[in-house]
Amino acid sequence: MKKYLFICLVFISCQDEIIIEFPIESQTIVVEGGIEPNMPPYVVLSKNQGYFDEINIDTYNDLFIKDAQVIVWKENEDGTADSILLEMLPPPFDSLPIYTDLNYFTALNNFPYANSGSYNPITLSGGISNDFSKENGTYNLIIRWNDKQITSQTTIPNLTPLDCLWVEKNEFSDLDYEFDINAIYNDPGNINNNIMIKYRKNTHWGVDTTNWTLKDNSDPLMQIIDAGTDILINGERFQTYFPQRGEGDFPTLPYNASRYFEYETSNSTDSIFVPYDVVTIKFCQIDEPALKFWRSLIRQFGSNGNPFQEPLNLVSNINGGYGGWTGYGASYYKIPIIDGFTTNTLLPLDSVEITDLF
Repeated sequence: MKKYLFICLVFISCQDEIIIEFPIESQTIVVEGGIEPNMPPYVVLSKNQGYFDEINIDTYNDLFIKDAQVIVWKENEDGTADSILLEMLPPPFDSLPIYTDLNYFTALNNFPYANSGSYNPITLSGGISNDFSKENGTYNLIIRWNDKQITSQTTIPNLTPLDCLWVEKNEFSDLDYEFDINAIYNDPGNINNNIMIKYRKNTHWGVDTTNWTLKDNSDPLMQIIDAGTDILINGERFQTYFPQRGEGDFPTLPYNASRYFEYETSNSTDSIFVPYDVVTIKFCQIDEPALKFWRSLIRQFGSNGNPFQEPLNLVSNINGGYGGWTGYGASYYKIPIIDGFTTNTLLPLDSVEITDLF
């Protein structure tokens, strides 16, 4: 009997509630911002959130910061300074709260495409001043919010365009409409480059199987493929390819050429024509602090769902906050997924959609 009572007491004693007190971190700004030649700087601001905090539509909307003062400035060679006050885009372009140069958007004659000329602040004509956002310029970011000041600095490196790009059948796919975007890059040996590649499917059609019609699955924003240093390929000419991100956020998937999609109806077999993808490739040079941020973000993508992956901390180049402020030496290319298509021509600035920046 005594033994039975002893066992019961042990079981009861093991039922004590264990409470772990997690430290509560003060609210901090998370920054995603960038600047590139002849384009307006942009910044998206949000707040950090507790790991176990509930996420719903209200908390999602509350994460974005819409009442900050955001300034980008640079020092000129003569010792003077130029600055731009960034303000939020007005409706109907405010679905994502973006701080940018509203004068630039006022001057756009063909929204959402960029301007190719230089911005005139008197007549509000042309694009942003070439004297502000240009290659080799250093740009300082100041954010003031809730009695806090957050700062960062980035440099726009010289762009180094690709030699050529072409579309070729994916050799591992059994589907005759899946193709790769290949490229040749001649890396300059006199500088150490930090390379970043993004893509966006401007046109990407799928099939709505409920009524057998086309549905638009194009990307609203740019997606990152990879970022890295040229330490292993410095001064070499080599071939590479630019896949799209797939399952697990790994960039491995090909793109779609035009095709007929066959389906069964109650009476017969029918088909629908699906047009080819049109892809924008953004090939960039970035400075080292920005590279460290983007590389840590890419590693974080790759570790999602992996129980054996060591936890990773994101690297930031934001003083007093999290995130990244990046200067891009960017080259743009528009690639229709047509067998045999090839180009070595950069996309003109006034053919670049503003959404390709973000």
